[in-house]
Amino acid sequence: VVPTRAQVQGIAAMAVHEPGRPIEADVVAMTSAARHARHGAVTIAAKEAMTSAGACSPGDVLGAVEGDFVRVGDDLVEVTTDVLDLLLSGGGELVTMVAGYGGSELAERGASYVEEHFQGVDVVVYEGGQERYPLLLAVE
Repeated sequence: VVPTRAQVQGIAAMAVHEPGRPIEADVVAMTSAARHARHGAVTIAAKEAMTSAGACSPGDVLGAVEGDFVRVGDDLVEVTTDVLDLLLSGGGELVTMVAGYGGSELAERGASYVEEHFQGVDVVVYEGGQERYPLLLAVE
């Protein structure tokens, strides 16, 4: 079992998995990869609530980093770029994006933003189809 706090950390763990490696060493490598993947997400508020980023209403766009809401807004792309800026402020070489249901265009726009503003950072986009989160993000 490789402990993770977000789905995208599982992707980071799988990226370093080597079937021929002794299981103990493989678990250590996979756990290390998962722990070093900073994660974020973009979602839509379903109800009124108070978040760590302020009050939100149904339909507001919420940006999260490491499980904590950091942005409340009304534009998916704007919140996505804010989350990417926060995740990449600590550096990184690879951004993984998992597009949710209806989030393919958002992922494409996020990938373009990274390529334009963060030279040398690679981007990988997967279609995840998840319903509650238009975009899941990881930075390694």
